[in-house]
Amino acid sequence: MLELKLTPKLESALEEHAKRARKSKATVLRAALAQYLQDAADYQAVLNARQRRGRTSSLEQVKLRLGLDG
Repeated sequence: MLELKLTPKLESALEEHAKRARKSKATVLRAALAQYLQDAADYQAVLNARQRRGRTSSLEQVKLRLGLDG
């Protein structure tokens, strides 16, 4: 179990968003946290890829190689 203390401004914004979305505040926060963690993992993957010195390909080259150029 996690306890989270929000500023009054954040609490109000969360409550308004949850009402508009017809979801509980907990559901909204779980979704936001899941998205944040996925974004952080994606960002780290990009940083790791940039550290590796190797061949790079343009989007067009990748599409052609994967047979997506149609």
